[in-house]
Amino acid sequence: MSRVEAYRQIVSARAGGACEYCRLIEVATGNTFHIDHAQPRSAGGATNLANLVFSCPGCNLSKAGRTTGSDLSGRTRQLYNPRDYEPGVLGWLLHFGLDRRTGLILPRSPIGEATP
Repeated sequence: MSRVEAYRQIVSARAGGACEYCRLIEVATGNTFHIDHAQPRSAGGATNLANLVFSCPGCNLSKAGRTTGSDLSGRTRQLYNPRDYEPGVLGWLLHFGLDRRTGLILPRSPIGEATP
């Protein structure tokens, strides 16, 4: 078992079984979610609870090794990091909203705009 996998149960439970980037529920997808490094290992991110995020495959692959993105005005912003908030879902609500009619996730802030 890899060091990251040793944290799977704790990271999943902390996230309530939902992707911390898009809020998709793992059991509803039939996919195994990833344990992502919010600060990528390639950028010096540690493998510890303070840096690990429960992520659906789509969000993890979209984010990849990036830590920044461009908002709608073209400014470089840090990507949304659920570890920056306690509880993590609070940060999600500050930066994103769900259009209940379409099911689309909509940005509420420049960080939300920059996050893939």
